[in-house]
Amino acid sequence: MRCQVNGKHTSLLKTVPLLAVGLLLFLLYLLLFVDIPEMVGVMQQVNVAIYSLAALALLSETTLFALAWQYLLIPLSVKVPVKKTFLYVWVGVFTDLLIPAESVSGDIAKAYLMSKELDVNPGKVAASLVSLRILGTFTATATLFVSFFALLMLDYSISGVMIQILVAVTVMSALAFLLLVIFCFKEGWTKRLIYALMDFAEWISRGHFRLRRFKTRIIDGLKVFYESLRIFGSKPFKLILPIVFYILAWVFSVAIVFLVFAAIGYSDPGGPLVLLLKTLVVYTLLVAIKSIPIGVPAEVGIPEIFMTMSFILFGIPQEISAAATVLTRILTVWLRFLIGFAAVQWLGVTNLIGRGDFVKAKD
Repeated sequence: MRCQVNGKHTSLLKTVPLLAVGLLLFLLYLLLFVDIPEMVGVMQQVNVAIYSLAALALLSETTLFALAWQYLLIPLSVKVPVKKTFLYVWVGVFTDLLIPAESVSGDIAKAYLMSKELDVNPGKVAASLVSLRILGTFTATATLFVSFFALLMLDYSISGVMIQILVAVTVMSALAFLLLVIFCFKEGWTKRLIYALMDFAEWISRGHFRLRRFKTRIIDGLKVFYESLRIFGSKPFKLILPIVFYILAWVFSVAIVFLVFAAIGYSDPGGPLVLLLKTLVVYTLLVAIKSIPIGVPAEVGIPEIFMTMSFILFGIPQEISAAATVLTRILTVWLRFLIGFAAVQWLGVTNLIGRGDFVKAKD
């Protein structure tokens, strides 16, 4: 496949300074609030074998997510090679790490590549991805809710600040889930919203974006999208396997952080169960925070600071919290970045960020 980029584009290399800003922000936080020699000492004692298991958990998570997507496409009569689905997922991960809109950018990359390269109807791809997002939002909200109350049942003392964060994020996640469900059931509302957004884009651009010419294409796409959702509703047993794969992927994603703590030899005073619940809460909060587009490619810096502070609020020593955060993000950001970049090269996509079309792919 040969890929060409239309219009003006921003090279991937131009995101490097922004990545550096995020890293510098996190380093500044460490310099001001963490004893760096102690943190480095903790990291030097890491058990390489257990840390390797954390890396294996990361690979397992992505593989299981790809399988969940693959089996969601089957009821829609979409035949995609498993290898392609796997590569598209990694390209989506890479895009999420670069484009400052993690809540949607990876899904757009996956949908674009699958629909263009394999000539799959975009409505069907969108339906499968929205279904995964609904499942993910529900899983995260349920995890946060159950973990929070499990800690309360164990008489664990949670700081007031953490309780406020937990309540706020839980409410926002629940609202996001509700909006997604409404979006899936109210076809008329969705059409009116899209038309309103199109009119707004034309108005704010003073006529430069004449999106109404795409009306027929959008209507056709929406029709296929809602037909695909109805197929899911008529074949609920076909959803069992994707749900199982997704839940397993979620388990492995949480296991990454838990294994990192095991690798540095940290034992929580409350025992392994309390540490697991803390990990569940912090990881779920981090996922929620990262899903908010904040304009920082890879969202490097803010997530690390949030993760470190959250563990500290849960009573974990600063040097342990910082070391666990650094070791976790090496896997969840930089290892993912390298594998995602390799997937991009494998597919022949040379540039994923542009002001014009995403990419134009020609066989």
